[in-house]
Amino acid sequence: MTFIVWDDLYETGIASIDEQHKHLVSLLNRMLEALNQKKGGEEISYVIGEMAKYSEYHFSTEEELMLKAEYPDVGEHQIFHHAFTSKVVDYQHKLAARDDNLTAEVTIYLTNWLNDHLSTIDQKYVPYMKKAGIT
Repeated sequence: MTFIVWDDLYETGIASIDEQHKHLVSLLNRMLEALNQKKGGEEISYVIGEMAKYSEYHFSTEEELMLKAEYPDVGEHQIFHHAFTSKVVDYQHKLAARDDNLTAEVTIYLTNWLNDHLSTIDQKYVPYMKKAGIT
């Protein structure tokens, strides 16, 4: 079962960023599937850990490209990235503490964050990157 289907609204036209975004979507779908199927904490923990590591890699790549493109709102964008990273770390702690509310919270927050971030927030830097020849 796929919870988030890749949509043209998420496309930036920057190949490396789009591929990384697709990987984040696949990790989120894998985690949501594990939660939905009530798979063991080991699978959920693994996927949340992978999401934490991969999002750091992705955010670093994205921010480096924003700086190269002289995107004026890099600082604001970094705040969004930091909030996501903090939330994923919080989920790792809650998972370790066996928080029963984790499933609903993770599903709602991460799905909404990813949808909004990819379709709205990330789209703001696209013109700057294209102008700088980043594709």
